[in-house]
Amino acid sequence: MGNEPATSRYVRQMTLPGIGEDGQKRLGESHAMVIGCGALGCTSADLLVRAGVGRVTVIDRDLVEHTNLHRQCLFTDADAENHVPKASAAQSRLCAVNPQIRVLGVVAELNSINAEVLIEDGAFGKPDVIVDGTDNFETRYLLNDLSVMYALPYVYGGAVGTSGMVAVFRPETTACLRCVFDEIPAPGSQPTCTTAGVLAPVSSVVASFQAAEAIKILVGADDAVTTDLLMIDGWHNTTKRLSLLDAKDPECVCCAGRRFEFLDATNPSTVSLCGRQTIQITPGAVGVMDLVQLRANLAPHGEFEGAETMLRGRFDAEEGLGITIFGDGRALIEGTDDPGVARAVYDRYIGT
Repeated sequence: MGNEPATSRYVRQMTLPGIGEDGQKRLGESHAMVIGCGALGCTSADLLVRAGVGRVTVIDRDLVEHTNLHRQCLFTDADAENHVPKASAAQSRLCAVNPQIRVLGVVAELNSINAEVLIEDGAFGKPDVIVDGTDNFETRYLLNDLSVMYALPYVYGGAVGTSGMVAVFRPETTACLRCVFDEIPAPGSQPTCTTAGVLAPVSSVVASFQAAEAIKILVGADDAVTTDLLMIDGWHNTTKRLSLLDAKDPECVCCAGRRFEFLDATNPSTVSLCGRQTIQITPGAVGVMDLVQLRANLAPHGEFEGAETMLRGRFDAEEGLGITIFGDGRALIEGTDDPGVARAVYDRYIGT
């Protein structure tokens, strides 16, 4: 860095009346935790690091793949060729982007077992904001539990197809995630990036909104933080808003009843079947899956048969891996003994 003043790179940002020198100092003393390093997590983490947030933790369980590269801006072709963990690749790239701040990449799946440890006892201490870069509802509901329990602002985001959503859930101020979406959608009922595709600019727009909201929170600009759920259609150029102030549910199981069902869960959603190189995935939602529709959704991605009580097949893009899906959403991922790989395949093609 030579003789470069620590704040010289942020001079255009510090010119903003909502930030200034005091706000920049607060950013430098703050800790943002980004959960998931896909399209949303990559862009939001990149913007937060460039903004000078002093400590950034990135948590992700997955490896870089070539199909990630059209929208996940922190990764290179070499990362995909070498199957580098996303959290590790992100840490390396972000440290190169801004050596003035500290970045920690954690290669792990955030779950009910490790969540509180990562929040309370991580190397950078308790975060000041949680930024959602995940791709499944179970983890989002877990993040919501953490947000309410620890009174942490939770910057929610989601993008699939040409649509996206962004919101900030602030305990004691707005509704929580479960006030708005009280139950996890049934497995297979929602599109995923694999089955429906994703327009990369929509992901970038959502993640940019997320980073902007996180920055407002960290500099203390509470009045500027959104109190709406913003829904964006990037193909038809439309937006809709839902007030999170009006959506607060006085009977919400989480923020009103303070029951943290996802944080308190004791049954793992992934179980290795002894001697079979097969991982069983059990979804968090209880419901009946439409196997006929799921078969149609999966048809472009491999050969699948059955549809009454179960669906079985193999994916063209997942070498050596097969899947058997049952009507209750339970699935057997065959050809691996790695729970992280199995969970990623399930989320990619089935969702939640």
